[in-house]
Amino acid sequence: MDLSLKDSPEKDILLMRKYAHILDKGLHRSDVEAGHSKNIYEMLKSLIERLSTTKYSNDATCIWAQSKLKKYEMLQEEPKSFKPFRGKEITSKISYEDLVSLIKLRRSNRAFKEQLVTEDIIIKLKEVVNWAASSCNKQPIQLFVTNDPIWAKECLMCCKGGTGFSDFVPTFWAFTANCRGYVWPSEMYLPFVDVSLGAQNIFLAAETFGLSGTILSWAQKNIQENLQLRKLLSIPDDCIIVFCAVIGYPLYRYQIPTRKDIK
Repeated sequence: MDLSLKDSPEKDILLMRKYAHILDKGLHRSDVEAGHSKNIYEMLKSLIERLSTTKYSNDATCIWAQSKLKKYEMLQEEPKSFKPFRGKEITSKISYEDLVSLIKLRRSNRAFKEQLVTEDIIIKLKEVVNWAASSCNKQPIQLFVTNDPIWAKECLMCCKGGTGFSDFVPTFWAFTANCRGYVWPSEMYLPFVDVSLGAQNIFLAAETFGLSGTILSWAQKNIQENLQLRKLLSIPDDCIIVFCAVIGYPLYRYQIPTRKDIK
């Protein structure tokens, strides 16, 4: 977490999303007034200017942040004619019953068919991760994945609890958070919350492809296991490994454990 104190473009873009999110919340308010959040505006403007000379200058979230900056300036210049942001009215086409059925279908299987998971499916699963809520819209999740069964099995050996799996290990996933956007001591645990919210999207989406994912705790890793996994998947030091997972086509379905009564 010491890396979060050092300046870098990676830190700038995470904080840029945060400050743009803060302005965005205000610009959606029905009682929005000019004159508020000037310090946030100045910090956001400075970050956007710094990022304009980096590889992130055309990043979609950078362009999004610029639009919030312009809207904020319109509020200050013409407060009487300003109209707060409003999104489109959308009704979900997915029923509650369908959603609950999908949630209940998800199992942590450890026996997999000898069937490869294609790069195309991995990309589709990656696409859903940032649509989960994240603290101040920082979108800090970075995924490191291999769909080489031999390589995946070697990665699995770095994880305590990685036992009982079939000999064929289809894909190995490391779920990480870029720590550079967490600059306050009170944010110490937020990377774990942010990654978990995004990961749930992946595990549910995996079920729609007939895939099953098993989460592996990273809490008991030792120094050597940490170094080895980072080396295998080229995970940089500014990424906190939150947990890992194996995802593949289940050879058979594990039985559903009884859930506690919600009362």
